[in-house]
Amino acid sequence: YGDARWVGTESGRVPYENWNVIDRHGYLRWRPVEADTPLRDLHWFWHPSDEASVKNLKELLDTYDQTIGHGAQLMLGLAPDRRGLLPDSDVARLKEFGKAVHDRYAHNLALKNVSAHVPASEELSAALDGNPETFWSAPAGSHHSTLDVNFARPITFNRTLTMEWLNDGQRVQKYSIDIWTGKEWRSVTSAEAIGHEKIDIFPAVTASRVRLNILSSTDAAVIREFQIYNVDESGAAK
Repeated sequence: YGDARWVGTESGRVPYENWNVIDRHGYLRWRPVEADTPLRDLHWFWHPSDEASVKNLKELLDTYDQTIGHGAQLMLGLAPDRRGLLPDSDVARLKEFGKAVHDRYAHNLALKNVSAHVPASEELSAALDGNPETFWSAPAGSHHSTLDVNFARPITFNRTLTMEWLNDGQRVQKYSIDIWTGKEWRSVTSAEAIGHEKIDIFPAVTASRVRLNILSSTDAAVIREFQIYNVDESGAAK
């Protein structure tokens, strides 16, 4: 499987924190972790009397948050039935899962409200534009920096999605997501590694100023995306 690393519990979940790096002969190569799990609960193979074992949508979405949301890749194990085709129930669940993920992350509030931002620099906007090919860079040589987002009106949100630019390696060591209360900055969540993609989930908050506060980095942080979402208990974006 090439240079990929595996998390071999077959749970489809990656313990946090996750650093996507392998040391090969003194040269650091950044490669994604892969986590595997079967679509059917507890086993990998099809059985004619086992349709109830297909994982439900909530289980799959939770797995997504704990795999993709921890900077890893999710590999779902599928098995053909006696026709040599994927069972209809599996296909239906995969379609449901794909639609739910798309719907959940189709309403990036930072992008949706981009025209309502208090004017920001062109470079800052590159982390808010929904395009992972563009990026914001912290000041050269810095080990602490902030990416501040100002909205013209308060927004309510309960999760963020952050992506690092990894061409020069994984740099962020500790960070927090903060909101401005009108008097001071308040942290709503904090963590360590960001890497390819980090999804942070927390109780809903409302604010017109939000920041990614990079508390420690090995060198100047480079952020591809800082996305903001409001998702209800069913997993749908509001």
